[in-house]
Amino acid sequence: MKVQSFNPAPNRRCRSPGAAPVGEREASLTAGAQLRAWAQPRVWLAGVGLCLVSFVAAPGALNAQSAGSGAGASGQAEKPDNRSFFDRLFGRKAEPEQPQIPVPDAVPYEVTIDVGGDDDTLEQRIRDASNLEELKKSPPSGAEGLVQRASADLPRLFSTMAALGYYEAKITVTVAGVDVDSTTAAARVNSARRAGPVPVVINVNPGRLFTFGSLKGVNAATGAAVDPPEAWAKLNFARGEPAESSVVLSAEAALVARFRDIGHAFAKAVKRDAIVDYATGQMDVTLRVEPGPLVRFGDVKISGTERLNPGFIRRRVTFRPGDVFSTAALDDFRRELNSYDVFDSVRIREGSALNDAGELPIDVEVKERLPRFVGFSAKYSNTDGPSVNAYWGHRNLFGNAERLRLDATVAGASGKILGADGKEVPWRERLGFNFGGTFEVPGIFTVQDDLIVKANYLRNVTENYTQQGFLGSVGVKREFSKEFTAQVGLSFERAKFTRAYSDVGGGGSYYTLVGIPVEATYDTTDSKLDPTRGFRVTGTVTPYPSFLGSTIGMTSMTGTASAYLSLDTDSRYILAGRVRMGSIVGAGLYDIPPPHRFFAGGGGSVRGYDYQSIGPKDAFGRVIGGRSLLEGSVEMRVKVTDTIGVVPFVDAGGAFRDSVPSFDDDIKYSAGIGLRYYTSLGPLRLDVARGLNRDKGDPPYGIYMSLGQSF
Repeated sequence: MKVQSFNPAPNRRCRSPGAAPVGEREASLTAGAQLRAWAQPRVWLAGVGLCLVSFVAAPGALNAQSAGSGAGASGQAEKPDNRSFFDRLFGRKAEPEQPQIPVPDAVPYEVTIDVGGDDDTLEQRIRDASNLEELKKSPPSGAEGLVQRASADLPRLFSTMAALGYYEAKITVTVAGVDVDSTTAAARVNSARRAGPVPVVINVNPGRLFTFGSLKGVNAATGAAVDPPEAWAKLNFARGEPAESSVVLSAEAALVARFRDIGHAFAKAVKRDAIVDYATGQMDVTLRVEPGPLVRFGDVKISGTERLNPGFIRRRVTFRPGDVFSTAALDDFRRELNSYDVFDSVRIREGSALNDAGELPIDVEVKERLPRFVGFSAKYSNTDGPSVNAYWGHRNLFGNAERLRLDATVAGASGKILGADGKEVPWRERLGFNFGGTFEVPGIFTVQDDLIVKANYLRNVTENYTQQGFLGSVGVKREFSKEFTAQVGLSFERAKFTRAYSDVGGGGSYYTLVGIPVEATYDTTDSKLDPTRGFRVTGTVTPYPSFLGSTIGMTSMTGTASAYLSLDTDSRYILAGRVRMGSIVGAGLYDIPPPHRFFAGGGGSVRGYDYQSIGPKDAFGRVIGGRSLLEGSVEMRVKVTDTIGVVPFVDAGGAFRDSVPSFDDDIKYSAGIGLRYYTSLGPLRLDVARGLNRDKGDPPYGIYMSLGQSF
């Protein structure tokens, strides 16, 4: 039996993402902006060309010049522009190149790594740990320099193998065919370098994998054993699991965190015993933690507020002075403050010592964002037409993070919009708009309750109908937990609709709907724009009772569920699925205003088909919408590199006359392939889809572009 202690250094390659500063003016890309094109060659060629530039343009590609055109007045060729596509697009200057200092008597070399057992994962870990591999593009000076670099790699590689649980690993490094410790190594390097890069071979025989045996946590103050935290099982810190040092360190941190979460704010690890038994191939681990005194929260000091009322922060403190210290309470407080975009940064720090009352003070330091913001966006689709949007907003209207946003959108409908005479309507009648605003008041009743008021005046033009009128709603949204939210409110809609092919340009029909929308969402996903795990379920029920003044009494229900499964530890292979259902009860199909009927087809529905082109049809073959909806999608999201992804997918869906989806009606299917370009804002999406059971008049394919995943 042999005792080995280890204290692995933290991974030097770890990095934390940075956040871009926020200015007073913001340029916005519409997350839902999509480009769908088919049939018109110039449209899809332009789309494909734009996508090629956006997704695969190599640094400097936009500056490529024909031979002989790169010389300036001085006769010297211009230096290539190595900025990324987006740096060039937004005018960011290139970083100045650092001068390269030549290495005297440089000795280039090639590295070969041979790991017994053909374990690709183990080989990659060796490659990541090897200085020979990391520095091979910076050759050392002279033969002795290469020998010294190779010799210095051995302790690193042995430490790496031990950290992975291989305590009997045998590792050799040869240069020019001889062992690095050989007295002739330098001479052999000098001889071999004449023929080209010197061959360097790292040979690793892992030996057996050691596993964990006895695992204990001990209170160093009392010597008593501590029940293992639940986190140990999730960390694979259990008997029979590989004895990896990183797991031991994580288990130690989890043990300290457990003491801190039950009030011992100054808990710390004091000793770590790891006994490796070469006879049994096991490692017994004992972790000792000094808990320190039981601590209670003290006063909260707030700093950094300028326009924001400090009381806004104080009302959101999740603990009171005298409460037992808890890291969970601090985490909840931090998460609550970070949920408001009035803050640019939030720092919550524990005091280094107890105050005179024996309590732990908490310091909260915030930095506010500029209160006003403006933005714009534009999009184009040959089926929906062009649209432009501009908005202005205020993040802190009255000093308590009240948020106001005003939007103005103008859009022109595309496709064939026909009047009662069968002719296309003039361009003025194809023009749509949406002028609206949203006002939010956080903490209207309790800190979990937000008041949300919306008002819009719009004109919405589609191939199936035209809608013009006023929509407004007021509601209260409550956050019951970080996963579960619910909202209830009152909505009002007074609008006129005209049906395509019949009364476009005529008087149309007016309707009034007063609803009581109720919505609930349960979300465990790890990202809004690019989830890799978890699921999201949203359900909405909106009754429109006649006694409140609705023209037609009915109840509309929709539900959407999506799930995401990571098939590997690095989340490079994500299986994603989505199902959406809808139903309207209490009214006949022709009594329901067309804007409230269900339609399928388009980028957020069944890709490869026209927007709102799937659903029940009248005797003339025109889509009239339905009383129920069923859609589904499955995607396999594969990350080829850190910035490029490929996504094959299939979609299916339809709208139906009855309030319950009927598989006897027409269901459309499509399949396609997508590209993703991953940015700090989220993935840029390009999808190409083709309908699998198209009808006459359906497009041969569709192209879609947006920011964020399709669902």
